Amino acid sequence: MAEETKNTTETKETPRTTVSIKDIIARKKAQVQEKTATVYVPSLNGEIVIKTPSKDDLRQYDHAMVYEYSNKEDNEVLQKELERLVLRNVVEPNLKDPELIEAMGCKTKPDTIVQEVFDSAEIPQIAAYILKLAGRDDQKPVRLVDELKN
Repeated sequence: MAEETKNTTETKETPRTTVSIKDIIARKKAQVQEKTATVYVPSLNGEIVIKTPSKDDLRQYDHAMVYEYSNKEDNEVLQKELERLVLRNVVEPNLKDPELIEAMGCKTKPDTIVQEVFDSAEIPQIAAYILKLAGRDDQKPVRLVDELKN
């Protein structure tokens, strides 16, 4: 009886169902491929527009975090990945604009434009918003529902 009460309580707090193929297909059809959001950036005293990163961007970010950063705990790897996310997913202003790159002195190294435009503390914050826009939310982690029993 106590076991039944426990399961009922868990169900009321976090309703759970087994996901079907139809659910996955319906979710895919309902997804908007690209979302945008506006973010205020203090160093610019203005707003920028960010977009949802591509699946390739997310895969590259995950790969770097799992295989490069976690093995070495190299903050440079983390910083470069965050800068890459910002560079590829800031829509406005266009950070890839040749005129901007030249004016900021980044002609020989265009990837450094992110460091020139934003303060160093803003880059991880902007990247966090980009990841959140992609549905990467630490508040909703994947979790084990039932442990396997032998």
